[in-house]
This record gives sequence, structure tokens and C-alpha cells, in this order.
Amino acid sequence: DPCEIAIPRDFNGVSLAELEDEVRYRKARPGDHLVCPFQCPNCQSQNIRGRDLEPGDLQDEAFECVTIRATLDAFWHRASRTVAQTVTEVNFIVRYSEALDTLRPLPNLGPFKLGEDMGMHAAVLLIMRGMEPGRSEGKTVQFGTARKIRSALTNIYDSSPESGQDLVLSSSSAKGKYVATRNPSEGRWYQYFTMGCCARMGDIISQDRAYTIEVLLKLLAMYETSWLNRGLNIELHELSACMLLLLTCLGGMRGYEGVWTDLAALRYDVEYCEDLDDFSAIAWPIVGRFKAHHGRLGCYMIPIAGTTNSGITFFVWTQRFIRKLALEGVTEGWAFKRSDGTRAKAGDYWEDIASKLEVIQRTTKLIDPAVDVWNDYGVQRSGRRFFTTHCTIMGIAKHVVELQARWQTDRANGERTIQRNMIHTYSEVRNMKEILKRPSQVI
Repeated sequence: DPCEIAIPRDFNGVSLAELEDEVRYRKARPGDHLVCPFQCPNCQSQNIRGRDLEPGDLQDEAFECVTIRATLDAFWHRASRTVAQTVTEVNFIVRYSEALDTLRPLPNLGPFKLGEDMGMHAAVLLIMRGMEPGRSEGKTVQFGTARKIRSALTNIYDSSPESGQDLVLSSSSAKGKYVATRNPSEGRWYQYFTMGCCARMGDIISQDRAYTIEVLLKLLAMYETSWLNRGLNIELHELSACMLLLLTCLGGMRGYEGVWTDLAALRYDVEYCEDLDDFSAIAWPIVGRFKAHHGRLGCYMIPIAGTTNSGITFFVWTQRFIRKLALEGVTEGWAFKRSDGTRAKAGDYWEDIASKLEVIQRTTKLIDPAVDVWNDYGVQRSGRRFFTTHCTIMGIAKHVVELQARWQTDRANGERTIQRNMIHTYSEVRNMKEILKRPSQVI
């Protein structure tokens, strides 16, 4: 069996496996068929391939291997104690039925109708996907990647004539609809399989390491030195990397969200604040067609404090950014652009930030020497994780953080209460500036 079976390990990688771990996901237990539907590999071959397994055939042996693996994953979605208790209760049921001479106290557990694979075909494909090489050397893809097979199969099923057998249940008094589907990958057995498969493989997600306030200030000091040495002659790419870093750390944005900046709207707000001599905050404009809105255009304003408690002068950096872009002849469109004029990707600026992190690691004690800067930190979420962590440390109320970044909540809900034009949106944000800037103010 080439499939990975995750086992508990200590900090140094030494196995912490216990006695049951020696058989977990490797052998079936007495009573597994009582808590999970079961069909043998040959039956599944008939269901999926339309023929019996042939001894000595390599394809048949491979098929038998993956179906057994899928079956064991489904079996082990239940704890051994639950299976054992079920066997005990079934023994009582049989004894009582014999004593009372009752007929069929339990339903038949087979055979199943020919062609009813219960989702085994989808499970086999997921297991095969899970054996593909992963990004890390010597590793296979994570469960979170392999399970996307199911999403693809579901989308294809919904586009096929077979989905015409589904029933849509709705009520005039209820919000939303319910669909009763015969899609095998939505069935109960497949649910059992995915639960067991996820537990066997381990769904380890490598999150981007959060910056600390000390690391952030050190990074900004390096960018400040570059500015003082070169002024407006600083490379636009380096200045853009600095601004993206500030957006993710002070605005709580993911990297790919920060590059959705509307330059014309940003210039509008900065000029408005300058006319009033109000440098307390900037309403940073994010514009795009968001997936949760089914491609509809959306615009959000994220207020960020002009100067934070730690002395980060965000308003000044924004003025520098706008002046540099104007010097390059850019006054509208996307603020973050590639040389060909298309919108930049957050990853375009990672090399500049990561190279500075390497210098910090090499010359200070702010970053553990064991940390792999290029892989452990990331342009997408290191800043956002710093933002949320620091707000928690400083005691910022959750609802205030959500107000400041409520556009992310709106996107998650897939809805908006009203569509506003740019001026109306700015007016609302300015009325709430004092409370909306609190999360970034404490940094």
C-alpha cells in the first residue's frame, strides 16, 4: 500500500504511535461492516468496470489495492470503541429476536444493486490524486488538494442529464433551497470515506508565519533607509513592495487583495484629507469582481490610521507612493502594476520583502535561525496574521475589527445590503473614521 498513513510524532520527529496505530487504516475490525456499507473489490469492479477481477492482471491488482484502501478509510471513520459497542448491541438484538422468534430483526446488508458503487469510483480517483507528488520534496499532495477531485466530479454531474433526477425542495417561508441528489460523491458512504481519508493522510496546512511588530519595524526601517538615500529615485518596485507590506499588516488584507487598489480613488481621498489638514487616517479603496459576488463589481474602503502607536507613518508612505507613481506618469487605474501595464500579483513583490527578511535573520536575533524565510513567511497571509494577532494582544473588540474589515465578511456572506457609488461609500466611511481606524491605530 503506497498511501501515506500519518502517525503522531514528537518535536524531533520520533514516533508516538500506540498499539492501535499499528493496525489503524491497515486492517478491518470485527463489526466494521455494521457501521459502514461494504462491497468487496470484485463487486466494485463489476459496478465500476463491468467485469470481474482477473488474478495476475496488473490493472486489476492496482484497482483492488485502491478499493481496499478506500474501504479501510471508510471503516476507520468510526472509533474502535463505537464499532465494538455496535457489535455488542447487535449480539443482544439477535439473542432477543431468537428468544421471541421475531422475523428479520435487522435489514439485509447486501447484496447491493449492480452499478451502485456508493461513491467508490470517486473515492478511487481521490486516492490516486493523493499519491501525486506534492510541492515539498519527497511529499505527496495534501488531502485539501486531493479532495478537489470531488468538486470537479460534482460540477460535472450537475452539468449532466443525470442531474435531472435530482429534486429541488423549497419553501416560500424559508430562505434558500435544498437539493435531494443522487450524485454518488454526495452520499453517506463517500462522506464516511472522506472523514477516514482525511484522518489517515492528515490535513496539515502550512500557514504563513506571522510577522512580529519588531520584524515589521525593522523591515520598514530598511525601506526608510532606501527612501532617505534615493528619495523619488527609489525603484517603484521596491516602494510598491513596501506599500503592499503596509497594507497587509495595517489593513488586515491578504496579499492578493492589496493589489486591487484603485489609484484614482486613493488620490481623491488623500487630496481630500490634505485639504482639511486631516492626516489621521486614509480610506484605502479596494475594487474588483469578487467570486462570492458571482463576478459583480464591488468597492470597499478600508480605513487605516495615518500614524500608528508604534510610529508607522502610513499617511506619509502613501503620499510618497502617489508622488512616485505620478512621476512615472501613472495617476489612474491600478496602483500596483507590472511593466506591461497589467495589474500586478502579490507574488511579484515577495522577493523584495523576503530578501530583507533574510538580512534581518542574518544580522539580528528577531527571526529564529531555524526558520526558512522563503517558505515559512509569505506575501499572502503573514501580514494579515500579524494584524489579527496584534489586535487580539491589544484588546481590540472583535466587532471593531469586523467593522474595519467588514468587506471580508460581506464577501464571505456573498451578499451586500446596497450598491453605492464611490462618493456615497466615502461619506459613510468618513463618518465612522474614528472607530474604523482603531485596529490599525494600536499597531
